Amino acid sequence: MVATLERTRRDELVAEVRRFVETNPIDTIPHELDARFEWLVGYQHRLHQAGLAVPSWPERYGGRGLPPAEAIVVLEELGRARSPELINFVAVEVVAPALMAFVDEARLSRWLPAIASADEVWCQLFSEPDAGSDLASLRTRATESGDGWTISGRKVWSTWAQFAGKGLLLARTGTIESRHRGITAFVIDMEHPGVEVRPLVTMTGTAEFAEVTFDDVPVGPDRVVGDVGKGWSVALLMLANERGPYALRRAAVIRAAMEGVRDLARSSSSRPARSKALDAYIAMWMLDRRIASVAADIEARRPVGDDAPITKMTLTIAEQKVYEAAQDLLGMAGIVGLDGGWTEGWLYSRAASIYGGSAQIQRNVIGERILGLPPEPRPAE
Repeated sequence: MVATLERTRRDELVAEVRRFVETNPIDTIPHELDARFEWLVGYQHRLHQAGLAVPSWPERYGGRGLPPAEAIVVLEELGRARSPELINFVAVEVVAPALMAFVDEARLSRWLPAIASADEVWCQLFSEPDAGSDLASLRTRATESGDGWTISGRKVWSTWAQFAGKGLLLARTGTIESRHRGITAFVIDMEHPGVEVRPLVTMTGTAEFAEVTFDDVPVGPDRVVGDVGKGWSVALLMLANERGPYALRRAAVIRAAMEGVRDLARSSSSRPARSKALDAYIAMWMLDRRIASVAADIEARRPVGDDAPITKMTLTIAEQKVYEAAQDLLGMAGIVGLDGGWTEGWLYSRAASIYGGSAQIQRNVIGERILGLPPEPRPAE
């Protein structure tokens, strides 16, 4: 994807990643959740020691200081090798960029090295049971208390929250009517009394997500990220990063799955199933074009911008079509789950049009902000 990187340097990085993958096999990942989590923490430790976990971060934060073009090669090659997603991917890809933009050096030096090595796992505390993709309607409240705050409310669909030491939380510090303008971002200790975490089992059979309740949890003034009442800016930056560097690695994983679909299609005589494979190939081709543009923006250090929802939608469409094609090509083996993991991938892909902003919300943003279409009709206030 990165055209400006010298071929020799690219080959060196690819070889480095492949050596790591060969010496750190992934076929021993446990299925049971607690054991799986511990294995993935250890895997990120090894990635970090090899300089591959956060290659573009400054060395003082636990990174390697690689320029964007070289870091992109590392991310894409890890994805192509189907290297497991970083256990701390929420912190690395989404939370850390916001911290770097809005937090002072003293706190960055304390928090980021532990994120890079997975010595401390973080979660993201945005979604609420009654808010969904409409973050501006959140009701978790932060009330001033002495020189700090107390947090009360409920969050849901927080990845790895039951294992997290810290979380980045959005809470309302203004009135509900103030919507975007009355939100503040906080770093919160997940092990503090008053924080209750309830894992949620999904249809894949795992409890990767959790619901979190906060009952008058104290937070010091040094835990505010950015300015009070300006948390929406923090949230927008975090959402943009979900569709930036992380998108490159996710696209590489989907691309590797597409190669598997191609192999399945070659041995299938079902015309409808082979047609699904063609649909998946077209969606993957479109995603590759989009990811090439994202990579160019990252290499040039340009902000992701208003077209981030397009990246999100092309990722969602490609992922779902690739795994739908696999299920059709597998036939009965896919239905009963005797398929080497394809069924779990298909089940997980169904959530792609919900997490990180639902497909409906993304299409509205594309239509209204990019195409300039009339606003979607909304209920009267």
